[in-house]
Amino acid sequence: MQKTKILYFITRLDQGGAQASVLTTIKNINKQQFETYLATGPGGRLDSKVKTEQVYFIRALKHDVKAKYVFHDLVALFQMGIVLRKVRPDIVHTNAPKAGILGRIAARIFWRKAKVVHTFHGLGFAKEQGEKHFKFFVWVEKTCAKFTNVLVFVSRKNALEAKELGIGKGVRSEIIRAGINFKPILPLKFDPVAKKASLKIPPHAKVVLALANCKPLKNPLHFVFAAYKVLQQMKDVYFIFTGDGPLREQVLVLLKNLNIEKQVFFPGWRNDALELLAISDVFASVSLREGLPMSLLEAMAMRVPAVCYDVDGISEVITNNKTGFLVPPSDINTFADKLKVILRHKQLRERFEANIDRRDFAEFTSATMVKKQERLYRSLVPPTQKNGGSRHFWRKKRHAKAKSQGVN
Repeated sequence: MQKTKILYFITRLDQGGAQASVLTTIKNINKQQFETYLATGPGGRLDSKVKTEQVYFIRALKHDVKAKYVFHDLVALFQMGIVLRKVRPDIVHTNAPKAGILGRIAARIFWRKAKVVHTFHGLGFAKEQGEKHFKFFVWVEKTCAKFTNVLVFVSRKNALEAKELGIGKGVRSEIIRAGINFKPILPLKFDPVAKKASLKIPPHAKVVLALANCKPLKNPLHFVFAAYKVLQQMKDVYFIFTGDGPLREQVLVLLKNLNIEKQVFFPGWRNDALELLAISDVFASVSLREGLPMSLLEAMAMRVPAVCYDVDGISEVITNNKTGFLVPPSDINTFADKLKVILRHKQLRERFEANIDRRDFAEFTSATMVKKQERLYRSLVPPTQKNGGSRHFWRKKRHAKAKSQGVN
């Protein structure tokens, strides 16, 4: 059977949920039916995770959306076109805002034969970024939806918001959750006390962890302010916020000004998320936008209760006052209060942990994610079509016409 070719576009292989979803799909998809390719901008932390024969680096593709990069975006568009003409995919699957926009336009211009799928790993725009910025990107997404066969959302809230904004009107849409392995395995000789010691955390101290990055929509400044409010009343608590980004220097200055830098850590990118979760008492998310954060799913897999701003798909993972607390976005005081409640009451944490154990997370597993994507791809390009079904159809049609005319 001829394989269905799928070309994935993503802006850059940074450490994040969209990137993890794409790489998981490429790794686990049925290799007997699908042949996968990846096109991405260079310079991501996960570049080494992909095989060289599977990846094309779009040199001009920049992560930021800025006027000064318009020329680079045009060059990237043509570079994407070259890849499309070389791979000749049956399906183009775009991910992330920048690659999602340019990739769909490129497919429309350079390889119209392909079916086009776009996944929203969260809507990449927010009113907090400014009303003009918000309206512009809503218009862009409305336009690009016209070039798309299927829009995929990782959360129902994102799908509903897109519908209310008029994005994808008349376009088929699907809910396919981001998925992880819900049976994580820690290193064989993992020692939580030693792990804490390596971070200069006392063995009996409580730990609050955020796995994110220092970009505006991940909102690291609110994490610092909440930590400061907690530390005013509770001294034996340490806070960790992983990841890097443009706000990190500003955050470090704020920590120093508040005199809490010895208990609130911003260590940059880490490769030990499971180990950090294993020593954590609470998972925290102060993001202003989240599709379906895989870091929160990882916390659930490790039975770590959460306190989160109630945005996008968060409430589809966390049940308020059952597996964690949901807080109105930007309400730092309530966020800090909920952290104090969960840190002070061991029985409450244990109840939340037991509820996490009882929760069925089957729809959030990587196996479910990949199966649903395979089903979507088959619906767009059926196997019979890849076996020359369309040519067979025309042969039958010509034969029937000849027979009706009395020709043998």
